[in-house]
Amino acid sequence: MKLHPIVEGLEEQVVRIRRDLHRIPETGFCETQTQAYLLKTLKTFHPDRLEPIAGTGVKAVFYADPEHPKNARRTTAFRADIDGLAICEETAAEYASRHEGRMHACGHDGHAAILLGFGALVSRFRPALKERGETVVLLFQPAEEHIGGARRMVEEGGLKNPDVDRIFGLHLWPDVPFGTIGFRQGPMMAQTCEFDVTVHGKSAHGASPHKGIDAIVAAAEIISALQTIVTRSVNPYEKALITIGKIEGGQARNIIADRVVMNGTVRTFKNQVHQQVKERICQILKGMEQVHGVTCDFVQTMHYPVLENPPELCNLIAELTEFEGLMVVDEIMAAEDFAFYQQYVPGMFCLVGVGDEAHREPLHSCRFDFDERAMLFGLELYRRILGLGEEADAAR
Repeated sequence: MKLHPIVEGLEEQVVRIRRDLHRIPETGFCETQTQAYLLKTLKTFHPDRLEPIAGTGVKAVFYADPEHPKNARRTTAFRADIDGLAICEETAAEYASRHEGRMHACGHDGHAAILLGFGALVSRFRPALKERGETVVLLFQPAEEHIGGARRMVEEGGLKNPDVDRIFGLHLWPDVPFGTIGFRQGPMMAQTCEFDVTVHGKSAHGASPHKGIDAIVAAAEIISALQTIVTRSVNPYEKALITIGKIEGGQARNIIADRVVMNGTVRTFKNQVHQQVKERICQILKGMEQVHGVTCDFVQTMHYPVLENPPELCNLIAELTEFEGLMVVDEIMAAEDFAFYQQYVPGMFCLVGVGDEAHREPLHSCRFDFDERAMLFGLELYRRILGLGEEADAAR
């Protein structure tokens, strides 16, 4: 994708912002320093409204006509997630994390830098927004990792006052080549359910197992049985995954365990399949209660909807890029809480390629980093969505 000169002119600023944010990673709903940095920077762009939201998030509004804010022809929102991860950074970069045990290992520092750079463009081209009747909302969202901060952003009015007509988001993505924008019409990223299963048995001495009810033996059979759901209960033409990623139980080597806790996830692309998998999990747990005499508790701790891009916005992206540097990606089993916004307004999510020979680490790696020039391609995509700078091009 060819970069516009005004976008290339922002490279130094965007890189500086990204490095500033990379040094101060904070986990979900603890992004206080990040929020302060965002508010300070956004103030220099003179938005009509600038306010904290969802605890540590930020909302900035640029009205098409500040004197008559309700007269906009359309309101477009752009979202960036801002939280980091509980990971010890090992990049040895000059701008490495200063917060021990925390790191921007998923590129959210880049997402926020792109959106702040875009805020600078929006501020610069306010007359064009007024001429077109386009109000712009910038959403900096906390807690995308594991908690689902998008839901709270929506609940606290992120898409209201002004009412948003469409929303765009993006993610830096190592599996997409550098300089390329990845997208997919329809389901692109999976819905996910995180769940806990607690198996309650009865403690006894290891020399008298008949006097107890072994929660570990029951849990082992549960784990094995859960793996049959995808292979035997789900249509092989559908996509589904079940993972038990953590298990804790027992007190000592010679004591029958009375309690085991398992943490897992379910990932699918259809509500029907998701419901089918959950029902089978509950049926298996009930069966194990009968077989082993245990009791089982199933608790869904978090659920993200499927991320699904609508045809009209996919067509828009194709038209704006003329398929230059654009690629259709396969469905991705990872989840993304941008899907919550799509439950309320049409939303488009794209992947900005950072894959190159020099940067091979995956997302969430302690050594994840990327060529910072990649951020300009995300900024260029946003510029084209609003057509910023095109009046200047026409006047040349």
